[in-house]
Amino acid sequence: MEARKIKSVFLIFSLIPIFLLIFSFEKYIISLLLLYQIISSLNLKEISLIELDHLVSMFLLTFFVLNSIVYLLFYFGFVKIKLMERIIKKFSSSSKEFLSGFLMIILILFITLNAPLISPIDPNFSKDVSITKLLPPLSVMNYIQLKLNKYSTIEKNLIQNKLLENFDEERRIYFTDLEIKDSSLIIHKERTKEILNIKEIETLNDKPVIKSQIFILGTDEFGRDLLSRLIYSIRLSVFIAVFSVLISFLLGSTIGYIAGIFGGLVDSLLMRLVDFFLSFPILFFVIFLIAFVGNSILLLVIVFGFSGWMYVARLARNETIACMKKEFIQTLVLMGQTKFKIIIKHILPNTFSPILITLIFLMSNVIIAESALSFIGLGIQPPTPTLGGIIKSGYDYLSINGWIAFSASLTLVIIVMTFNLFAEGIRKISRN
Repeated sequence: MEARKIKSVFLIFSLIPIFLLIFSFEKYIISLLLLYQIISSLNLKEISLIELDHLVSMFLLTFFVLNSIVYLLFYFGFVKIKLMERIIKKFSSSSKEFLSGFLMIILILFITLNAPLISPIDPNFSKDVSITKLLPPLSVMNYIQLKLNKYSTIEKNLIQNKLLENFDEERRIYFTDLEIKDSSLIIHKERTKEILNIKEIETLNDKPVIKSQIFILGTDEFGRDLLSRLIYSIRLSVFIAVFSVLISFLLGSTIGYIAGIFGGLVDSLLMRLVDFFLSFPILFFVIFLIAFVGNSILLLVIVFGFSGWMYVARLARNETIACMKKEFIQTLVLMGQTKFKIIIKHILPNTFSPILITLIFLMSNVIIAESALSFIGLGIQPPTPTLGGIIKSGYDYLSINGWIAFSASLTLVIIVMTFNLFAEGIRKISRN
């Protein structure tokens, strides 16, 4: 691909973090205020996991945006960056599969790491289901908010409330129509109505403050924002896939390298162990464990990790045997170099490429398997958003609201194709 086209593609992808920063600018500013409050109080022990998640997301979004700004300066000729020129030159000599897969993986990682800031709303927030459920894409709902309680008006609690929206307080009230009579506010919700004192509502010049929420991909059967649930389900799928594959790599490569370099009885015993685990149908083995032990994110990571190491072990063993037959390796053995140094310095670099390709394909398999388990109800349980769970909920309403299952299915296909394209691109590069 020409360098000019690659620059244009990079330009498009560099604009995404900037647009998402603008989209989530209010959350970003509030995260900065929260960081200031934490630093000024010098009490790091009080940071909750949710707050830490938002702060990490804020730093990572800043990193992505700064990189985008630097690239824009480079693209329009304000600065010259030799490193960027070398990167573009290398990509121009690579395959289209590798470039497409690489850019899409960066996008998936961006969504995964910045989910708390770029998601429009909490993925599990559900309110006024009678008027918010099964809304089509690009629907807009108006709502008002109850006033904060005294505890929430403390500066730090106010910041936390705005950042996390404190959905437990259920301050939001969606409506189809409003009517003011004296000091009362009549809230119409399709077939029902609710009467509140106007003093209980956030007001401006004695009039209720009406806000709007756009549901870009619509809502599910419980009135939850579908886009937010898809963002968090992508995050969960990638998290499970990455750590499962890491376990498979550590276990499989260790066994494979030991079998390949020692050979003989050690090789025979370890390969029989691999054959023993390969004889089990993996999906049924996973279902069996989950049915008896229970399901959780940690359990799925461990189960998927231990169900994929055999393929890595076989590949590592075969590649190690092939490397051990090469003359320079045999020379090192005769010179008395330890087998551990031979593995680290020579065998591992020479065998890493095919193992990496296998691991990327394994990630696709883990994401599909996790979605399948969620679809049949044996994976991560609701209300935690998963791709398989969203597809299942959309399947029940397929005839009348097909966008729910379609959007989750399309997301799953794109993720799997991304990893497969990236792996195929690496395979083509390693062959050249």
